[in-house]
Amino acid sequence: MRSAPSPHSVTFFREAAPYIHNHRGKTFVIAFAGEVIATPRFRQIVQDLAIISSLGARLVLVHGTRPQIDERLHRTNTPIRLHKGIRITDSTSLLAAQEAIGFLRIRIENLLTHALNQPSLNNEGLGIVSGNYITARPLGICDGIDYGYSGQVRKINHTLMQQQLDSDNIVLLSPMGYSPTGEAYNLRYEQVAVAATQAIQADKLIFLSHQPLNLPHELTLEEAKASLPYNPLLPAVIEASENQVERIHLLDAEIDGALLLELYTRDGVGSMIAAEQFERLRAATIEDISGIMELIRPLEERGILIKRSREQLELEIDNFHIILRDRDVIACVALYDTDDAQVAELACLAVSQQDRGGNRGDKLLKHVAQLAKTQGKNRLLVLTTQTTDWFRERGFEKGSVDALPANKKSLYNYQRNSQILFKTIS
Repeated sequence: MRSAPSPHSVTFFREAAPYIHNHRGKTFVIAFAGEVIATPRFRQIVQDLAIISSLGARLVLVHGTRPQIDERLHRTNTPIRLHKGIRITDSTSLLAAQEAIGFLRIRIENLLTHALNQPSLNNEGLGIVSGNYITARPLGICDGIDYGYSGQVRKINHTLMQQQLDSDNIVLLSPMGYSPTGEAYNLRYEQVAVAATQAIQADKLIFLSHQPLNLPHELTLEEAKASLPYNPLLPAVIEASENQVERIHLLDAEIDGALLLELYTRDGVGSMIAAEQFERLRAATIEDISGIMELIRPLEERGILIKRSREQLELEIDNFHIILRDRDVIACVALYDTDDAQVAELACLAVSQQDRGGNRGDKLLKHVAQLAKTQGKNRLLVLTTQTTDWFRERGFEKGSVDALPANKKSLYNYQRNSQILFKTIS
């Protein structure tokens, strides 16, 4: 007898479906250090890259080379010289860098070609293209130290890259750039990734880290700056954020399926850094109705909230306020006038099941209390059947039907028998 699929597999597929749709046609720059390539996990990472590409995302891959260069220098007993964490590249080190890049390009292209041509993937026409997309210049002299052939990105040939992406090819960038005078320069792969993201206006920049992250799930740019000493990738992340890269993801390369989980589940498994807040509290608009209905439907079915039709929501949408996470409505509340000019009714307070515990209900309560106060109200009214304790813990006190404003008293549902609670707005 054939065994049924795991419930976790079904749950993942349901959660992934909207992200598969949203990411189709989007451009992701995915960068990984040479240390990541050297791990046994890299073959699985390449398989995941092939899946992401087959699902319609456009990929630019950027690889590092540091351990591979170091290995070649060790073989020839050549000293490894760094200044401020950047390699000082003499002619011997440049040759080692060129050899390492050639070796890694072939390895990555070989693994990707194999992964893309698996029978389970529909990748007809997909290719992996690398080339001289990067114009570079020398880093020069810093603190009296000549960096030699270590350079920095001067320009990215974004037109040529876009042509390859438009042809459904995966673009592979190596940390080597060339000057108009014919010199080659060893580059930091992190800077290449940031510059490429900016040049092609990619939708996401993703770093696969070979070291444990030890970072929160979400950080603002300011929080990332505060964490700067604790993760070597953060300087590149901060540079990207300060140069209009909206979202940067840091993933632990040792987590199996990290790329798939980060891109195709809502909470992901890495750390995401954005210049702006991840969650926004704002007034609802007509475009938010579907999200609100999806949020409150389970609570309506359990009798916690009164059922509202789409037509009713459309008429009352100006009363609603929501918390958005990315484009998902994860919490809502409504504020209504009553016949008593001093009393406003708080209604339809809901937080999605998976987003409880983040004080979002308190945030909405505080928001509408302040809003009611600006409207000249001095009391909030709540009618509830199953969340009495939550409101009472926040200063609401029991009232009676006789204390209700006239319009609420005439509509009071004795069969529902809701608790009547008031709170004075301070």
